[in-house]
Order: sequence, then C-alpha cells, then structure tokens
Amino acid sequence: MADRPQALPASSSVVAPALAKLAVIGDVHAHWSRLDSVLQHIAGERVDAILLVGDIGSHDLSYARRRTPERDARYLASVEEVLRRCLDLGVPVRYVPGNHDLPELPFAGNADGRLEEVAGVRVFGIGGAGPARFGFCYEWDESEIAARAVPECELLLCHAPPARTRLDLVHDGVRHVGSKAIREHARAKAQVLVCGHIHEACGGEQVDGCLCLNAGGLGTPFGAPQVGFVLRDPRLAGGWAVEHRDLGSGERRRWERIPRP
Repeated sequence: MADRPQALPASSSVVAPALAKLAVIGDVHAHWSRLDSVLQHIAGERVDAILLVGDIGSHDLSYARRRTPERDARYLASVEEVLRRCLDLGVPVRYVPGNHDLPELPFAGNADGRLEEVAGVRVFGIGGAGPARFGFCYEWDESEIAARAVPECELLLCHAPPARTRLDLVHDGVRHVGSKAIREHARAKAQVLVCGHIHEACGGEQVDGCLCLNAGGLGTPFGAPQVGFVLRDPRLAGGWAVEHRDLGSGERRRWERIPRP
C-alpha cells in the first residue's frame, strides 16, 4: 500500500468545499459478507471518502495474551484486505484502530493522533477504547485521553463513544460505558464525531454543539449490515447531518446538527 500521508499542521488553513458526503463503516471484525453489502451500498452513493471507526481485522488478534506471530500475520492480512476492498471504491479512506486492533497499524490512512484534511473536512483521530480494560491490544484510561492534545477540527474520528449518551449504552439498556474524556473533547473541539465500539448502540445524538454518530458494528456481537453517513451542507442551519442505514430492514434515520446559541 502507499506510504502513510503526512498530517496537516494544526495551523494549516484549509479552504473546504461547500458540500461533502462521508461514509462511516462500523466495527468490521473482518466480516466479509456484511462488508461487501455495505461497500456495494456505498458505491451507489457517490461519497467523497470512507471512514472506518476501528476493530477492523479478524479475531485472530483478540486478547493480547493470545498473540503469536502466526495469529498476528493472519490479523494484519485481514486488515489489509478490509482496506483494499474499501479503496477499490476509488475514494480516500481513513481509519483509527479499535481496542481489538494494534495501536500502530502500518497501513496508509491511519488517522490516530493526526489532524488531516479528508475530502475538505478537517479530521482528527482518537483510536483505542476505555476506560475499562479487558486485556485487548489498544486500551487506555480517561486520564490518558483527557491529556491528549486534540486540535480544533470539524470531525472527530473515534473508536469509543462519548459517555452518557445513547451511543454508549450496552444491550441491557442500563449501563453507559463510553468515555467522559472523549465527550469533553467533542464538546470543545469538533462539530461532528463518529464512533463505534458498542455495536448495538447505533444512532445519533448531539452533545452540546457536536453531532455524534455511532455507526454500529458489522461483526459479532450484535453485528448487522449497516452504515453511517456524514453530510456537510451549508443549507442546513447547523451545517451538518448524520444518517444511519440498516441495510437489512431498509430503515434510515437522520439527525441534523443544531447550532449553538
């Protein structure tokens, strides 16, 4: 694959196009049939870029204690194949590693800790998940993410969802497991946030001035053929909308950003 692109410095001035449409793919976990269904759907949408929110590769990696050279090789090959299938659509692809991924994935498009311009949108990535730790390869606690330097951007590309939203609510409908630090970064630094991690918590919600989308998961548990979209449109009062589409049921849901007073 091509060399990893250079990040934009925080002081760069980018003249963004008026309109942008970005596809958002949730936790793939190398689930090939669902990924192919999602990519076929995206191919008919004329998107400007594809964003992957992490947990990209196979379960060969799984818990860090189970790593072997052979399992690592199978996992890395699966990540490369996911990215190849996405790149076949002919648009830019950016991703962050999830908690089931290696922190330093070597393939082009890794936006973790980087500020980049993607299809005219200033994107900053925060990979991994927390604050709970289960022994996966990329985990952190709240103090680490709170201390991370996050520049002003338009879109935060995260794996973990913001805390105390419907986007971090697990299947029991009671427990919120997202990150308070990511929530604070979203409130302070971005207009839109996309995430995954909690497969069953797909949907949208606004946190102060930041419109947030959990794209859901393709892989187990609670996996489904589903995809999200981020739309930048100056005709909207808040300039942005997000969509979630369940390709199995055909259900489409849309949320528009409400500008801060």
